[in-house]
Amino acid sequence: MVHTTPFRLIALVLATVLMVVAAMPAKAEAIEPLTIVAIAGLVVAGIVLIAYLVVANVAGRKRADTGRVVWMACRGDECATVPAATVMAIAEREMPAGDRQGP
Repeated sequence: MVHTTPFRLIALVLATVLMVVAAMPAKAEAIEPLTIVAIAGLVVAGIVLIAYLVVANVAGRKRADTGRVVWMACRGDECATVPAATVMAIAEREMPAGDRQGP
C-alpha cells in the first residue's frame, strides 16, 4: 500500500466529501402514522427484551447459588450440609495459591 502525499490528499478529499454528504439534512417528509407506531413498537420490544435478559441473568445467579449444596462430615445417617459459596471461601483461604486450578 502506498502512503505518499497524493494518495493521502485523495483520501482526505474523499473523507471530507463523505462527511459533508452525510451531514446534509435530507428533505423533510411526512412520516405515516403506521411507520411511527411500528418504530415505537420495535423500541418497546427491544426494551422488554433487554429487561427480560437482565432480570433472568440476575435471578439465574441467585438460583444457582442457593440450590448448590456440598455434603460434609457424614456420621451414620446424619450429614451436615454447607452452601457451595462457603466451601469455596474456605478452600481459597486454606489452599496455597500455587495449588489452585482455574483461569
